[in-house]
Amino acid sequence: MPKLLYLSANFRHFLTFDLLILAGYRQIPWMKSRQLLFLLIGISFFAACSSDSHRFKVIGNIAGMPGQTVILEQLNANDVINIIDSQTSNEDGHFELSGVAPEPGLYRLHFGQNKFILLSVDNGNIKIDADWNTLEQYKVSGSAPSEDLKKFIVSIREHLRDFNTMSIVLDSLRMKGNDSLLTVAQNDFADMRQQFTQFVEHYADTNPYEPNAIFAARMLNPATEKHYLEAFHQSLNRRFPNAKMTKEYSEFYAKVKAKQNQPERRADNGTEKNAPEVSLPDKDGNIVSLSSFRGKYVLLDFWASWCGPCRGENPNVVAAYEKYKGKNFTILSVSLDSKKDAWLEAVQEDGLTWTQVSDLNGWDSPAAATYGVHSIPTNFLIDTSGKIIAHNLRGPQLEEKLGEILK
Repeated sequence: MPKLLYLSANFRHFLTFDLLILAGYRQIPWMKSRQLLFLLIGISFFAACSSDSHRFKVIGNIAGMPGQTVILEQLNANDVINIIDSQTSNEDGHFELSGVAPEPGLYRLHFGQNKFILLSVDNGNIKIDADWNTLEQYKVSGSAPSEDLKKFIVSIREHLRDFNTMSIVLDSLRMKGNDSLLTVAQNDFADMRQQFTQFVEHYADTNPYEPNAIFAARMLNPATEKHYLEAFHQSLNRRFPNAKMTKEYSEFYAKVKAKQNQPERRADNGTEKNAPEVSLPDKDGNIVSLSSFRGKYVLLDFWASWCGPCRGENPNVVAAYEKYKGKNFTILSVSLDSKKDAWLEAVQEDGLTWTQVSDLNGWDSPAAATYGVHSIPTNFLIDTSGKIIAHNLRGPQLEEKLGEILK
């Protein structure tokens, strides 16, 4: 699958409601997660003695929102989140939060149920008007950078809808075996990816607001866009000299380059490693541990009901299970769903008769973090001694591998 977007878990958090759910699912298959943005959370407050000329206020009116604590967070470019202010909203969904922004920065309003609104802040009063049931359609006024960022997010959402539609078309053509139409569709998809990459890069290169530019640049995959990101990094010092976010982005980019220069160690390249333990509840609330399957070959499969490519891959997994379940092989599926009904309905619809577990924490599932799951579907083949011997076996690859080891 394409690897255009490179979104981390926390990056997804403030995009999830406003952008991804509207595209049809929370995680696009080419999105990476938990490597990119905001993995380290630091808690700090601006000093009260800071200059009033840089003070800003966020005034929110969210119709239909249940009373709750609303948190204002600053999202730094070096993977740190600062909590700036918090307030319990009243029964009308009104709240007022304030902070000090000596320099422009990226902020978000953090609501319950993992809902977020992203802001690009300098100073002054920012007004947010929305309905709780359609929070992604919020209106922002009083902040030109925030208004510009909202327009960009809307454009991204429209692109993601197109990608989602095309992904479903590709999955359908693969299942039908229509190779000629599949080739045409894949070429069209490649063109879409290229155009979208150019759109994001143009926004990052030309936007006058540094928080917005950095937000766009960090959507790109460093592995495939490293030449562009190197040029973007160098341009920041010219465009925004001595800015705090410029220094923060330099810290982040240095870590990215260092990681890229490290040799990759993979289980399927001959470097075996022990599979970390997974202990999660099944549909009845009973805790199931990966170690309880020791002595069998186990496919640890990460998926979700809302993930189109996962659902498209499930027939292949079912076929492999039916063929080899009597030969010391089984599957443990970990769902990254957050809604139990949707999870169980997909299990039944797709005929997934093996062990299914989920803590219903979505991308916050500790199991996903433990295995470094950055996109789904993702799977790990584990041998009888508990070592990972293969990773991301898709389509016929799974049956071929099982055929090799279960002769």
